[in-house]
Amino acid sequence: MRDRKVATRYAEALLRTAKPAGTLQACAESYAGVLAVMAEHRDLVIFLDSPQVRELEKKGLLKNVFGQKLEPVLLDFFFLLIDRNRIEALRDIGEVFAELVEADQNIVRARVVTAIALPADLETKLRDKLAQVTGKTVILDKKVDPAVLGGVCVTLGDRIIDGTVRTNLDRLRRKLGAAQVRL
Repeated sequence: MRDRKVATRYAEALLRTAKPAGTLQACAESYAGVLAVMAEHRDLVIFLDSPQVRELEKKGLLKNVFGQKLEPVLLDFFFLLIDRNRIEALRDIGEVFAELVEADQNIVRARVVTAIALPADLETKLRDKLAQVTGKTVILDKKVDPAVLGGVCVTLGDRIIDGTVRTNLDRLRRKLGAAQVRL
């Protein structure tokens, strides 16, 4: 992320505008769709980021490509980014905006790393336990990594709950390495 401070300021402004208009969820979904299109079409990103292209042409392209599909609030927001020469921060703002929308909806993401894919029943139990601890709705971002050997590592915001076999073996190795041995 280029400048988190700028992205946060603009994302908060979009949140404050879309929420009273009743289009917050729709804006979040549309913004994610725009980012997906831009990820597929690098030439669109280059066009919007180019200082040689006039602002009017950039707005015209956005209106032609996305105009009927986007909420007016979101289209106006994109025009504002063009006017303020911040269109290159579109992706960063979108990432922060998605986080703010989830926080507003009392949703938290938890990254879960396991050695094998979690069975559905364990996934449900883990999600329910994390929801109980946080008091929020939990979305699990699952990753399988055979290097953990067993157990689970959960990253929840800035907290890490590491119950993997790999970490416990490393702890034991350090503890045994520091132990005094008498012969």
